[in-house]
Amino acid sequence: MSETNKKKTLNVLQIICLIVAAFFILVQMFSWGKTFGRLPLSTLMRYIPGLLGRSTMVLVPMVFGAVYSKKKVHPTEAFRFWMMAVVTLVVLYLVNFFKRPGSFNMWKLWGIFFPVLTSTSVLLAGLIFSMLAQPYIYELQHRITTKQNLMLLSVLTVVGFATSAGTMIFNYSVYGVYLILYFAWGMFLANVKIPRKVFNWSIFAGIVSFFVMFIGVPGFNGVYWYQRLSGRSGVYSWAPKFLSNITSPFLFLMVLAAFLIFRKVIVSYSAKEMRFFIPIIIFMDAPIIGGFVKSFRFTGSAGFNKFLMIIIMMIVAFGLYYLYQRYLFRIKPVKRAVDFFNKHNNLAEIVVDLWDNFTKWAVENRVRLLTWGWFYVLSFASFLIESDNLRIQITTATDINAVIFLLGTRFFAIILTAIFLDAMFAIFYFITTRYWISTILVSVITIGWAIANKIKLNLRGEPIYPTEIDEIVNWKTLLPMVGQKTVIMIAVALVIVIALTVFLEVKFPIKKKGSWKRRGIWALLSLLLFMTPMRFNHDGGIIYHINRGFDNNQSFRNPERDIQINGPLLNFLNYFDLQIMNKPANYSQSTIKHLDDKYSKLADQINKTRKNTLKDQTIVYNLSESFVDPYTFPTIKIDPKVPNPVKFIQSMKNRSTYGSMLSAGYGGGTANMEWETLTGFNMGMFTSTLTPYVQIVPNYDFYPTIGMDFSYKSAVHPFIGTYYSRVEDYKRFKFNKFVYDGSKYKIIDQKKLGKSTYNSDYTTYTNGLKQINSMKGGQFINLISIQNHMPYNNWYPNNEYMGKVSGQLFNTAAVREQMATYIKGTQYTDKAVKQFIGKIDKIKKPITVVFYGDHYPSILSQNYTAKYPVQMHSTRYFIYSNKYARDHGAKSKLTHNTNYVNTSDFTAMMLEQTNSKVTPYQALLTEVHQKLPAITINFNGDKGFQLVDQKGHFVDPKKLTSEQQALLNDYEMVQYDMTAGQAYGLKAKGFYSNN
Repeated sequence: MSETNKKKTLNVLQIICLIVAAFFILVQMFSWGKTFGRLPLSTLMRYIPGLLGRSTMVLVPMVFGAVYSKKKVHPTEAFRFWMMAVVTLVVLYLVNFFKRPGSFNMWKLWGIFFPVLTSTSVLLAGLIFSMLAQPYIYELQHRITTKQNLMLLSVLTVVGFATSAGTMIFNYSVYGVYLILYFAWGMFLANVKIPRKVFNWSIFAGIVSFFVMFIGVPGFNGVYWYQRLSGRSGVYSWAPKFLSNITSPFLFLMVLAAFLIFRKVIVSYSAKEMRFFIPIIIFMDAPIIGGFVKSFRFTGSAGFNKFLMIIIMMIVAFGLYYLYQRYLFRIKPVKRAVDFFNKHNNLAEIVVDLWDNFTKWAVENRVRLLTWGWFYVLSFASFLIESDNLRIQITTATDINAVIFLLGTRFFAIILTAIFLDAMFAIFYFITTRYWISTILVSVITIGWAIANKIKLNLRGEPIYPTEIDEIVNWKTLLPMVGQKTVIMIAVALVIVIALTVFLEVKFPIKKKGSWKRRGIWALLSLLLFMTPMRFNHDGGIIYHINRGFDNNQSFRNPERDIQINGPLLNFLNYFDLQIMNKPANYSQSTIKHLDDKYSKLADQINKTRKNTLKDQTIVYNLSESFVDPYTFPTIKIDPKVPNPVKFIQSMKNRSTYGSMLSAGYGGGTANMEWETLTGFNMGMFTSTLTPYVQIVPNYDFYPTIGMDFSYKSAVHPFIGTYYSRVEDYKRFKFNKFVYDGSKYKIIDQKKLGKSTYNSDYTTYTNGLKQINSMKGGQFINLISIQNHMPYNNWYPNNEYMGKVSGQLFNTAAVREQMATYIKGTQYTDKAVKQFIGKIDKIKKPITVVFYGDHYPSILSQNYTAKYPVQMHSTRYFIYSNKYARDHGAKSKLTHNTNYVNTSDFTAMMLEQTNSKVTPYQALLTEVHQKLPAITINFNGDKGFQLVDQKGHFVDPKKLTSEQQALLNDYEMVQYDMTAGQAYGLKAKGFYSNN
């Protein structure tokens, strides 16, 4: 064969090998364990993908070592690798953001520009480290003999394995240093003559090593799990990866065989051609790649989709490689960087020169750097001010050091606040042209705002809301609330600040930076930044996802905790964009007036058959924290030998209105169900996830509830009362009293069960009875328990349910233990409810109790709700009227539409059971309950509501009759009016209340 034909053959072979190598590297973007697990010999085959991944980690450095073995490599090559990696990551993350905006996260963005520091790819880090080490390896290998090279590399390979015994996990960039060993192997093997006999024995050793790993890895893994499951102590994690670890000689021998087979082709590649693999490696290792590639679906076949995606990513890699070679290193900033590296002979010179340039740049820009640093400190200080003695309560039972928590988990929320502070500075600087005035203004406003929020938190248990800004005009009434000492301190502080500002401007003036046009542009951009909060909560929008990417995640459930973890500035801005409900097409005051007239007539018809007046009744709405009948949990099996923990509550089925309540929460969101109960409105009508107690009720001076129909209404909650802004919201509900832990009303008979930190249900009902007996006439009581709140940490001694729970979803010891603790708690609840019902039956006045669990406990993973959507959102409820109430017109139970109801149905059902007259609004609620399926949130996580019939099946809203559609529209109109509208219904006399 002629030399020309040999070259053509080699070129073709090079291209084929390049494509095949790229394909097998990109295959690792997907998880193939399940796919290989379905093949013959599945026990053995499912380990092949992991073996391929670890082989890649060894082979790629060897290939690069062979290609870069011809001469000393300048450190510039490491910079080229880093630059190509960064640009590839930028492109990948930009496409991912537009494809999957919800996945945006600043921590990931940080990894784009610092792929080595953030361990984006250990393989990339290994190649960069190898490029930097190559000159020293080159000198060493040329200074010692072939045998010495072989001996040194072999010893290092064996020692590396012996010292780790399969436990070295290559998940951090620092482990890339180990890959220099394989890079050195590649450099050595590329330039050594290998006898035929050695070559054959190497291939044989590689084949044997493959079968040793193919059979041995599953075997070692089986031994490991046998030891773990048998409960043996001292079981170490080396066994599963002992043979196939990246340090394993068996893995190395197998890769060595492959390397030797293709050595001739490998050494024929040039350094430029090797750069093609940098985008390929990034695509393989990028943290987002798994979700990114799975988000593309071209056909119904998952396997074919994967194949297409691999081909597309390969084409993209080729395209990027072409652009990098043609354009990237010609861009001026990149070219200047390359020239800078080329001017130096070694890494030490580069580091020294880089440090000198950095310090020079830092000195020249010291004012700007110090300003940014100050704004970060200022931002951090504003967060700390909102903490409680430098502690932040991250759960209801756990608090943590504020400094550690904020710096460790809220870094980018602090950064986002600092960005807004810098924007504020830019605006002030453009207006005043004075550096110190602008800086101190920002500082005073930031700290002052944080202190003002803290004062309000201490006084009222909630931060400052945007709706309260107009209260500044009432400063004369606000000052006494703050206190005379505080006012004096503020005045003194302002005098000091003004004096300090004058001193700094006179003694240390700082010249204006940039032209007025440049400063004007920054001021304009800053103003635009302050407009972004108007889109913070527009679910699905770009600003929404960027905001969430900065860790600004407002829960709207616990205002105190929200301001502690988001800071006073972001917390305030988060309330500007409340996406509550879409405005109905014909919404107006006249429409609400029409509905008032319509349902006034219906109320008159209903009231003809009702003889009782609600204000003469004693009504107790009893929210039982996280109460669910344990027997209704999906797949659960409770040993029949143990007592039925909820025997009494189950018996209420025969003597009260009884059924399943559809909860809008799972593991949390108590106040949402409470809001539905008190108002009759429904969470399913909202267009986004929100907490009405925090985002809606504070917008009104008065908010209508069932309590309006009573001359006296109160709430009892033997726990912290500030959660969900209850203290202030109950004032807006016009409650006469709120008894909670820390209130001016004493909680009597405080009992905690076992090791639990929560007051028991016995305490709840004792205080409820005290309130019932404190009034002779009718009253309304909102009674909230706390006993069964998370966590479920084996509180109770002598728990007969421990070890007696099983089921498909209860597949770990931890879940079974939590469930046993929870079941014991429900047993205590059952006994407390039995005592409570027994006592109210002896009271000679009409009492009706609406008992309901607010949501499932957070024991089972919420992921299971997709399979059991209705079941895992269904809690137990009953409506019981005592003997005196039944003797005076109340019904024993309702029989229509009781199997599945929503919390918002309780008022209509209670009115019917007590035989009480209704208002126009309550007539609407009665119609909704009687004529529509139960309305609830969309359990699939989408916007809008779902309808559930009495068998627990979903109902398509399109299948509603025209009458039902009209009724649903009326209900939606009224809820919009009282949540996102103008509250015209409050102006319609008698619409919400007869009082």
